[in-house]
Amino acid sequence: MANIEKIRVLVVSYLPWRDDTNVGNTLSNLFSGMQDDVEFASIYFKGGKPQNSIASSCFYIPEKQLAKSIITRKPVGSLIDSGRANGSEENNDNNLYNKARQMRWESMLLAQDCIGLFGVWKSPELDRFIEEFKPDVVFGPLGRVPVSNLLMRYIHDKFGVPVIAYAWDDHYSLKKSSLSLFFWIKTFLERKYIRRCAEGCEYLYTITEPMRQEYEGYFNKECRILYKCYEFKGYAPVKEKVDDPVKIIYMGNIGSNRWKVIGKVAGALERVNAKEKKAELFVYTMSPISEKMKKAIEIDGVSSIMKPVSNDKILETMQSADILLHVEPTNKKDRQFFRLSFSTKIVDYLYNARCIFAIGGDTAAMDYLKRYDAAVVELDEDKIYERLNELISDKAAIVDYGRKAWICGERNHQKASIQNELLSSFRRAAKREEA
Repeated sequence: MANIEKIRVLVVSYLPWRDDTNVGNTLSNLFSGMQDDVEFASIYFKGGKPQNSIASSCFYIPEKQLAKSIITRKPVGSLIDSGRANGSEENNDNNLYNKARQMRWESMLLAQDCIGLFGVWKSPELDRFIEEFKPDVVFGPLGRVPVSNLLMRYIHDKFGVPVIAYAWDDHYSLKKSSLSLFFWIKTFLERKYIRRCAEGCEYLYTITEPMRQEYEGYFNKECRILYKCYEFKGYAPVKEKVDDPVKIIYMGNIGSNRWKVIGKVAGALERVNAKEKKAELFVYTMSPISEKMKKAIEIDGVSSIMKPVSNDKILETMQSADILLHVEPTNKKDRQFFRLSFSTKIVDYLYNARCIFAIGGDTAAMDYLKRYDAAVVELDEDKIYERLNELISDKAAIVDYGRKAWICGERNHQKASIQNELLSSFRRAAKREEA
């Protein structure tokens, strides 16, 4: 598509735009290849160096300095290149943040929210960065941390830039369970700034149809679905010959009690292998791993926790599998939180044309996989052994579901279609005419 001039999109995120994180990888997946039509810049808060080949410039507001600014009242933030962020200091912060999430330290997450609200991030340097980039559109995740939502609204109000926000986890609804006072203070505080951002948006993207329906009701805004995407071309690259033993791979986060479900899968595989070794499970994760998690998942000769692979090796590792395992949390609290979510890893699985075995709570993601018959789906943990044993014994079904996974991706996750929609949305929001 030929355009008169490039659209300039300013991406606002709490975390740095890195190809090796979920948020950054999704942004790169959505925008890679659009640089002929769109110029990107980014602003972020959380530590770590940006690492992507898409954003032309970057403004960094360090969270640690933001905390100090509550006392000093000196504004923080500066234009950086990819080599300037303080890696070791920020890695320590990230480790603490991951620990807080893993342990559900709601008080620490609330403190993190307050740092952004009371810190001094509005500065002449920030305004100069925005004025020099001259964004046509602001785009960013509609996340839980108030400061990134507040920043998107600030740019909209002060500079008159239209905003398009993308919700991929439900941080707004009250369909949640917790006895923690800190949790509910944090929830209502975050809801305030999610709504403030949403009310300033041209429209919202959501990651699932149920979320689209709920968020249109909450915010009285048009909502559209936006998925991660790939170029699904030609014949499905299915693995025609299934290994013996069958190789099962899980890749991704094992937090939010997913590790308990994976442990039950490992236990079921031990029963499957009681007389002969029919299958083996390999778990690749960057999640912090406790001894309790390791004990639940690792069974000698049955299941192993592997070292994480680099971002450029993820798809290759998935391709070595016969079955790709997807797990949704089953406990009430986590199931409620993820009920509208859709793991971007699912699209990676579809692209690899491998049989997907999905186990866990009844969420939008599981409903999606069932609706398109893109996976073997089991919602009852008591039936894991039965379904796994049946699947492992049916090599034809393993191959067939690999083909079905590809067909689903081909139907719903085509890169050209999704990026054309994005480009059209940016142009409509910026009131630009297409040539």
